Parts: sequence; C-alpha cells; structure tokens
Amino acid sequence: MILKGVTISKLDISKSKDENQIILTSALVALAILATMAFLQVLPVHASVVESLNSKINWYDKALAVNQNNVPALVEKGTELVGQGKGEQAITWLDKALSIDPANLMALISKGAALRELGQYPEAIIMYDRVLAIDPHDEYAIGGKADSLFSAGNHQQAVAWIDKALEFDPNNGRILQVKETFQEAIN
Repeated sequence: MILKGVTISKLDISKSKDENQIILTSALVALAILATMAFLQVLPVHASVVESLNSKINWYDKALAVNQNNVPALVEKGTELVGQGKGEQAITWLDKALSIDPANLMALISKGAALRELGQYPEAIIMYDRVLAIDPHDEYAIGGKADSLFSAGNHQQAVAWIDKALEFDPNNGRILQVKETFQEAIN
C-alpha cells in the first residue's frame, strides 16, 4: 500500500509490537481520513480510492490483531461497515469502541447511522443526542437526528432540527436542500 510516498508492504515480525502498532496506526490514520471523508460524502471518490477503501478492513483487522482495544481501528472498521450497508456488524465494532471510549464522537455518529439504516430510529436519536450533549453544533449529529425523526414520522420535529442546523450555518446549501425535501414530503 502506498500512502504519500511511503510504502507499507507488510508487518515486520522482527520489529517490536510497538513499532508495528505505529506502522499500522500511520496507515490507518491516512485511510481513516479518506474513509471518513467518503462516508460523510465530503470528497468525490475516484475508483482507485474506492478499491483502497474496500481493502482497508484488512488493515483494521491487522491493527486489531496487534491490539484488540485499538479504538481508532474499531471505530473506522465499524464506520466502513456502515458505509457498506452492514449495520449489524458495524454496531458490534462500534459498541466495543464505545465500551473503551464512551465519548468517541465518530463512534457515536456511526452507530447512529447504523441504527438509522436498520430502522431503529429511537435508538439512533439516542446516539445523536449523546453527540449533541458533547458538541451541540455537530452538523452530522443534527442531520442524523433530523433524518431519524423524519423517518420515524416526527416531521415537525425533524424540520425544527434542520432549522437549528441553519442557525449555525444559514447558507449551507445541503441543509437548505434537506429542509426543502422535508417540507415537500410534509405537504
């Protein structure tokens, strides 16, 4: 795998556990940034990047083989599984991460997305509320909560949360588009 000119071909068993952990963590950080951006649909993804993202679960598994409590690997593996539509599997990994770090925002947001994907809207809202208790301006938690409320049939509450998001970012075209979509569905 090549990351910005650094080739990581395989773990070196002659190196210490800590040195291999650093190698894996460096690779995971680079992949996590790409994965997170793709998951959150911030970055248009080229086909070669998609191939890399699909194979990254193997990297997470390698990192977890070295340290089964590696929170970034647990969170990123869970997030990737959500992106692949494997919500139940994702929740297993995200729950493990949250048992170690209960305030991990990405784990909470990803678990909310997995629960939303599974149609478990009240549980998804609980995850988003946990994020909002830590960061009341988190756009993804506000959007996820609004979508969960809307999907659960609480249309007026969903619009109210979209309005809250617009208070923080009144010119955000994506949020304005979601509000318009919600209002059209209500009418």
